[in-house]
Amino acid sequence: MKNLTKQDSGSTFESGTESHTDSEQLDAPRIAQWIDEEDLERASSDTQSEEEDSAFATIKRDISKLPLETLVKAHKAIKTTARDSDDESEPSDLESEVEHHDEQDAGANLPTRKERRPIQHRSSKHAPMEVTSKKPVPRRRQVVEVHPIRPRDPRFSDVSGSLSIDRFRSNYDFLPSLHTTELSTLKQSLARARKLLISSPRDLRQEREEEVHRLEQAVKRAESIVNRERREEAERQALSKLHKEEKEKRISGKKAWWMKDADKKAVRVRARMDAIAATGGKRAVKKAIEKKQRKVGQKEKKSRPFGPKAAGAGKRSRSEGDGNERAVKRPRV
Repeated sequence: MKNLTKQDSGSTFESGTESHTDSEQLDAPRIAQWIDEEDLERASSDTQSEEEDSAFATIKRDISKLPLETLVKAHKAIKTTARDSDDESEPSDLESEVEHHDEQDAGANLPTRKERRPIQHRSSKHAPMEVTSKKPVPRRRQVVEVHPIRPRDPRFSDVSGSLSIDRFRSNYDFLPSLHTTELSTLKQSLARARKLLISSPRDLRQEREEEVHRLEQAVKRAESIVNRERREEAERQALSKLHKEEKEKRISGKKAWWMKDADKKAVRVRARMDAIAATGGKRAVKKAIEKKQRKVGQKEKKSRPFGPKAAGAGKRSRSEGDGNERAVKRPRV
């Protein structure tokens, strides 16, 4: 379909047509021209694009004159409006221009940051790890890992085998004689130090007293070691004698029998007293028994409860004359 366009020939060529009358214009010859719709659309689109370009240039000029703070606020308002709206259309040219201008100004003010290198992960935890080159390498470094040497006590190790008391005693049977020799040497040194202490001058007296005290403590320790070894040896011999007798009885046809702990304790006490009687006689045995009884009595006395008379026994009474305070002992039951 085509549109018919009428054009006045006199108005296109002459500039003074305003003086003609209406009747003359009506009688003037007319010309008709056919124009395609595509040409009309192209002409209208060109006109609209020119108008948009001029408007965009004007807006761009105005935006370039605005301060950065105003542009940032406008950009935030546009983002908020676009987020709230349900329309997911593409941003307009004005918004893109504002964003571009904002990014340029912000990029000019901020310092440039270096791009981070991507971290390279190991293929497995057993793979070798890359060490950073920024950390200085120490001069002394362990190239080959060496396991520390740990001391091993053969007494508590399974590698050495099980404990045999008889073999242990046979391997260390020289210790009792060594301890006896040491005790005799210490006693001689103590006797010599006591003689020197009697005739020592004043400036050396304190030093020699300390030496005598040190030797006395050493003699006591050595005597306790020697006495313990003798007591253990006597007890061991008594028990081994009983075991041999029981073994012979089993061979002859007696049934198995095991000694109780109370019976073993009684055998040990009897063997201990026999050893004391062999060295010191009956008087030494009597002294040992009395000493043991005193020790047991002291322990029992400490464990006793206090009697009913001890209600006000904890109070302090003031003695007459000197005015000193003394505590009243609480009687035991």
